[in-house]
Amino acid sequence: MHRRRAHPNAAPHVFELRPGDIVLLPAAGARVSSGCSVEVLGVYRDSTPLPDGRVLAPEGPPDVVVLRAPAPGDSTVRLTTGDPFRATASRELSVIVR
Repeated sequence: MHRRRAHPNAAPHVFELRPGDIVLLPAAGARVSSGCSVEVLGVYRDSTPLPDGRVLAPEGPPDVVVLRAPAPGDSTVRLTTGDPFRATASRELSVIVR
């Protein structure tokens, strides 16, 4: 299993994964629009664990989508970016799991 974190400005429109991979994408939401090679595990707010066990998390809308690639195949994921309460934008991401 590989974990990857995509940079907001470098996230490609085609993403290639292997079965078992988990990817963190900078987005406020996601929906699998076709295929079954990936699943959305959740949408979260980015945070940082501190050495004393506390978690430092800024206020605001969600900004991280977690995808998992359970099986080989092709899927299309629609990512929503921007502030979900104001101006949003969406784009499609093609995911190939080999």
